[in-house]
Amino acid sequence: MQNNAQKFVFLAVVVAAVLFSARMYPGVFINGNTSNADGGSGAAAATGTPIFVLPSLTANIGAQDPTAAPAVPASATDSGSAAPAITPAPDVGASAVLIADLTTGKSYLDLNADERWPMASVSKLMTAAVATDVLSPDVHITITSQMVAVDPTEQVLHVGDTYTVADLMHVMLLPSNNVAAEALADFYGRANFLAAMNAKAQAWGMAGTYYDDPSGLSAANESTASDLLKLAQHIYAQYPQVLAITRMPQATVENLSTGQSVTVESINHFAGTPDFIGGKTGYTDQADGNLLSLFSYDGRPVFVVVLGIDDGVRFDATQELYAWFRQNYR
Repeated sequence: MQNNAQKFVFLAVVVAAVLFSARMYPGVFINGNTSNADGGSGAAAATGTPIFVLPSLTANIGAQDPTAAPAVPASATDSGSAAPAITPAPDVGASAVLIADLTTGKSYLDLNADERWPMASVSKLMTAAVATDVLSPDVHITITSQMVAVDPTEQVLHVGDTYTVADLMHVMLLPSNNVAAEALADFYGRANFLAAMNAKAQAWGMAGTYYDDPSGLSAANESTASDLLKLAQHIYAQYPQVLAITRMPQATVENLSTGQSVTVESINHFAGTPDFIGGKTGYTDQADGNLLSLFSYDGRPVFVVVLGIDDGVRFDATQELYAWFRQNYR
């Protein structure tokens, strides 16, 4: 009698445990009418034998995988909507556009980035890099008639004026002075200077780039948006002093032949703004407006270049493109 009572109690405990598990973990018992959690139908399902299945842990593994995609925001999940789509990039009317992460080279917007285009004064970034390599910053250079002849509109530098290489770099990069570029090249030896510019371009993998003069006045000075990204990457990494000049709103230089100070102002509207790392303007009749800009966004440098755009809108267009990038890539 006692044995029967013990068996009855034991059976009652088992039944209670089964009912409790069914309440606590609904849907994890499998019988002949229910498929298993992976969608299959094993032997236990065929025989109708109840099997208790532990909650799966594999669903949470991806959240701890550093290579996994970011989770969808809770608000989007709750509403059942997908993550916001990338909005269409603005059409700024440029012949070529490239937005990219300067460090990785990852492209966010590419319009004719491999098409060759006249560089105009964007050429002066390479001129500055070569001048840094081959000329000491405190060397004195006297302006000659040959240097002035390249630009009849010259108003800052005059025959007989003497400046240091460092001051001529400021004059070249801020108001984009063509005579200053010629002065640096001529002093070193123009042919050798240009050879050094083209050799550096090839060494940096700028296969679609050619320099015919140091100022960019020549329409034969051509490059691509993709090549200019490579140029900017090397300038950023190896010639930070060049970018430091390009983000200055103005600078004071000294004419050593007269002892007079001369103030030159940047023609780059972004110069002096907090997130502007540096860059270069360019304009000729053949090139129209060009603008290469580097911005600091979320701790990383972002490259934006527009080529062949109306000169009057190149800064507004760059701002519009940069705003589009910030809106869509965080």
